[in-house]
Amino acid sequence: MNNYKIYNIDCVHGSKEQIPEESVDLIIADPPFNLAFGGTTQTKTGKPRFSITQNDNLEFKEYMRFTLKWLNEAYRILKKRRHIYVFIDWRMYAYLSLWMKRAGFIIKNLIVWDKQHIGLGHHYRFQHEFLIFAVKSKDKNRRTKCRSTSDIWRIPKISNHKLTHPYEKPVELMDKIIINSTEESELVVDFFAGCGTVLSACINNNRDCIAFEIDSYFYDLMKRKFPELE
Repeated sequence: MNNYKIYNIDCVHGSKEQIPEESVDLIIADPPFNLAFGGTTQTKTGKPRFSITQNDNLEFKEYMRFTLKWLNEAYRILKKRRHIYVFIDWRMYAYLSLWMKRAGFIIKNLIVWDKQHIGLGHHYRFQHEFLIFAVKSKDKNRRTKCRSTSDIWRIPKISNHKLTHPYEKPVELMDKIIINSTEESELVVDFFAGCGTVLSACINNNRDCIAFEIDSYFYDLMKRKFPELE
């Protein structure tokens, strides 16, 4: 039987309290990009569908400190030779890649998630998001299972009217990560759980999961979505 736990707490504090050093097989992180994003606008009101998520509108130095804190904690709990995947917007990639290296991670590739549909805007409308793939330790690392997979992943994004979180990702995307980087019953940790997409993928694929979500609204949404975890 698999173990699933969700916590309504800051990921750094929660991880320090709940997770021993070098005990995690995979970390997936979809942190705030510091773009003050509240989701796509509603047609009738012209206002964002969601409130700006916590830590998504910080001064640059504060955002750097926030990021380094959770990256250092991620490094502490991840087993040697295991993988971490971090989503990031192209505007913040240069900073995040530098901070990941500072925390001790070795970046192996930059995956491009092709969302299959263009977003709003102009000057070449957005259709992609970056996913940094990194490892802990310079030793021989665990290989991904599907060695023929390219670094461009074509997976349709969730329709705007179906989103329950401004940064919500399709479960298929998390399935791909989890299957490629873990075995059944291994432990996956999600530092920014949102509406529980990583947890859904772990349940689908028989992986253990610990998920942290600081926002009470989205934590309660997960509890309703996964009543079996009560």
